[in-house]
Amino acid sequence: MINYSLTPKELKIFADYFSIVHHSNGRIRLRASSKLKDFFGQNSEINPQEILESLQKSPAIRSVKFNKIIGSLTIEYDISFLSPSDWELCIKGENLEAIAQKINALLQEI
Repeated sequence: MINYSLTPKELKIFADYFSIVHHSNGRIRLRASSKLKDFFGQNSEINPQEILESLQKSPAIRSVKFNKIIGSLTIEYDISFLSPSDWELCIKGENLEAIAQKINALLQEI
């Protein structure tokens, strides 16, 4: 069982530092903002690597790939757990509380 859970504040990283490049059912590719480098150096409260690792442990996530060279994050996910609209809302910074609850409920099942 995982002892870590995601907060809406942590999910807001996606809205603050990523934009959607391409999105199809079950796969979303995001582009990292250049501001993300500053975030890694300044914010010790939130660990982006830990967030990605937690997402990857969720049964809703099939794979997480981050390409540091081009600043691309690709997430393959199971649409029966997280809908495409959940991702769209998350990247817009909307409905983060409900999305965090959904992910955390999935993490507790492991």
